[in-house]
This record gives sequence, C-alpha cells and structure tokens, in this order.
Amino acid sequence: MEQDIEQSESQEISRVEYIRELIADSRYDDAMEMLQIAMDEEPDNIDYNYELARIFMEMGNYASAISNLELVADGVRNHLIYYMLAEAYQADDQIDRAIGSYLKALMLNEKFAPAYKKLGTLFLGRNDKESAIEYFEDYIKLDIPQEEKEQTKKILSRIKGG
Repeated sequence: MEQDIEQSESQEISRVEYIRELIADSRYDDAMEMLQIAMDEEPDNIDYNYELARIFMEMGNYASAISNLELVADGVRNHLIYYMLAEAYQADDQIDRAIGSYLKALMLNEKFAPAYKKLGTLFLGRNDKESAIEYFEDYIKLDIPQEEKEQTKKILSRIKGG
C-alpha cells in the first residue's frame, strides 16, 4: 500500500516535470494534450492548472490564464502566483484587478520589488501621481540594481515636476 502511494506520487512528479519540459521547449500543443489527459483525472490539481495558465499566457489567451490562475491562487497563497495573476489581469485590460493582485503579492512579501514597480507604473498610467510616487519611492528603497534606482529616480523627478 505504501509502495503504491510512493509510486503514484513519483508518477505524478514525473508527469508534471515532463509537461514543464514540453513547455520549456515551446511544445505547447503536446503540453496541452498531456495536461488535458492529466486534468481529466485530476481537474483541481494545482500544478496542472498552473502549467496550463503558463501556456495560456504564452499564447495570449489571458482570460483562460486568469481562470486557471484564480484556481491556483485559491489553493496556494504565494506572492509569485498573485504577481502572475496580476500580469494576466493587466494584459487582459482589467487594471483594477491587476492592482488588487499586485497588492496581494505585496501583502505576502513586502520586499517583492517587481510589484512596487508595476504598481507605480499602473498608477502613473492612471495619472494618479501621488500613488505612483509612493510605490516608486518604496521601490527604490529595496534591494534593486543601482541602474534601476537611477532610472526610477529620473521618473520620480519628472512626475514631481523637477
């Protein structure tokens, strides 16, 4: 019995690894086929939904990516999942939801620099200069490359009118 469970877990890991290899090789059709088979057996499997979302993102099918990432986010509270979900919302022109997901990413990891930069950019795009300044200033306080800090300081200077 215990050996059966270990063998099943091993097969599961190797299936996910194989699917990830197909995705890495940009063999999306083959990966989708494998995922469909796997998801027929386990439709709520978080790994499968995540990998399917990655494929949908690559293919530009943001609505489907969002659907799968929302399932993953319900099962896994991780700043990277919320960041990816925010990117899908942003690509699908759901800016309010993108902002909400970037904020959730920051709630889970307050030192996650990419989310600060994205929020600053989104608020700047909305002409909400006060919020953009806040997130860009928080961004440059983090451990980011010096060149990135300098570029962001230039953006801040332009926003502030100086």
